Amino acid sequence: MRFGPVSPLLLAVALAGCAEPTDGQVTGAAAGAGLGAGIGRAAAIGTHYPWAFAGTGLAAGAAVGSAIGEYVDPPPSRMWAAATIEAAEAARPGEPVAWSLRDHRGQVTMIGAGWTDAGGRDCRTLRQQAEGDDGAPPAFVRDVVACRGGDGTWEVVTPPAGEK
Repeated sequence: MRFGPVSPLLLAVALAGCAEPTDGQVTGAAAGAGLGAGIGRAAAIGTHYPWAFAGTGLAAGAAVGSAIGEYVDPPPSRMWAAATIEAAEAARPGEPVAWSLRDHRGQVTMIGAGWTDAGGRDCRTLRQQAEGDDGAPPAFVRDVVACRGGDGTWEVVTPPAGEK
């Protein structure tokens, strides 16, 4: 049974269709596939199976390129986390810190004034929300408490009942 150069490409496309890729993943996979196929083809010089080497290089390059692209292009959860930290660190009460990435967007707003908890940490109440598409009401809203640890990093904590 002989597989042509299209087989690895079809496999890569089929696997890529399992989830919605980010822009970085698409760009990384395309660049990696081209580079990997070129390296595979060059490694095959003098063999009877140049397309097998090129196909393997294409698939491996696409996988590595996609992984690098995903790392470079953050998912919405990282954008949300960064907005939460920014709101805890620098926002004034009622001032939203917006985030967006492709078709995902939302905001984090500090509610009221900050306070110091029983452990001496600076704390803030924050409202996190993810916006609905096309002006629909927010799809997700929750209030959280973020407290600054001794090392200066912010941590989202669940407030004990009755403490604020």
